[in-house]
Amino acid sequence: MTAVFARLAPYRRAIVQTAVDNGLPMQRPLFLHFEDDPRTFSIQTQYMLGPDLLVAPVIAANIIDMEVYLPEPAEWTHLWTGQRFAGGQTITVSAPLGQPPVFIRDGSAFAELFETLRT
Repeated sequence: MTAVFARLAPYRRAIVQTAVDNGLPMQRPLFLHFEDDPRTFSIQTQYMLGPDLLVAPVIAANIIDMEVYLPEPAEWTHLWTGQRFAGGQTITVSAPLGQPPVFIRDGSAFAELFETLRT
């Protein structure tokens, strides 16, 4: 995970600059970016890291699979597998140690950077 954190430095710098310029936090509730999706208002176990990464941290012991809600109207790509998903649905994904459920919002300006995390 340390290598992933380091490789995300350009993205982290960009969202820190947004925080400085606009006051938006780096870690954001889903409804901040998906206010037209009513399901996002009650989700408290997932968050957006900036506008482009949806993170569902593993918060209990012995979890190997997790259910994750992907907001609509976005399309999403699972960071670790590259599998694509439509928004507006709950999916179950593997959550092995060191690979928590993380999804890339399609259309991200940082898509190329995110793709390097898989290799």
